[in-house]
Amino acid sequence: MQKPETTESTKTRQRDRVRDLLEASDVGLDATEVAEALGLHVTSARFHLNNLVASGDAVTEQLAPEGVGRPRVAYSVAPPAASDSLGHLLLMQLGTTATAREDSAATAGRAWSRRHGAASSQTALPDPVIAVQSALSDLGMAVTDIESDLESHRITVCSCPLPDLVGSLPEVARGTVRGVAEEALAGIAETFGIGHLVQATTPDDCSVTLRLTERPLLQNPR
Repeated sequence: MQKPETTESTKTRQRDRVRDLLEASDVGLDATEVAEALGLHVTSARFHLNNLVASGDAVTEQLAPEGVGRPRVAYSVAPPAASDSLGHLLLMQLGTTATAREDSAATAGRAWSRRHGAASSQTALPDPVIAVQSALSDLGMAVTDIESDLESHRITVCSCPLPDLVGSLPEVARGTVRGVAEEALAGIAETFGIGHLVQATTPDDCSVTLRLTERPLLQNPR
């Protein structure tokens, strides 16, 4: 039996609809226009609009009144912060090609894992999937799917700390997650007597898929 939707979830869904409407509009909309477009009471529309402003997702602009009365307030989606574009430009300096940026990000991912101890505590684990899953979890990422065959493992990761990267610079997200996995696997390589080749793909805008394939220990990146 489906649980009834809570008041809070209803408010969240309505706020998301209001934000989507603002994002799709080429001009600012006032509370009355939003209410009419979404079939809401104007008071509810204004409530959600003000919440979007408070959270930084929307901005306001005073418009001239239509006839006699107070000036109207138009709402529109907040433009990206200047720091967002700066961050993107800085990440582009990781390399002149997507492959170079992915490799640089993998180096950073290994360092990130070492700094937070995400891999060092996993050296006694006998299973590569458990080692990788534990290291990713320590850094705020969650494994959502695992498929294994005789020679390899495929691990799908919800890249929770990297949502913007997956969409805008997927090679950086791939490299970062790959580096974390490589660091975890390097910690258990001696136990296996083999290393693992790690390949990463970004099948959508919110996840990274890793493929772990056994290879001779001599070729281990560590």
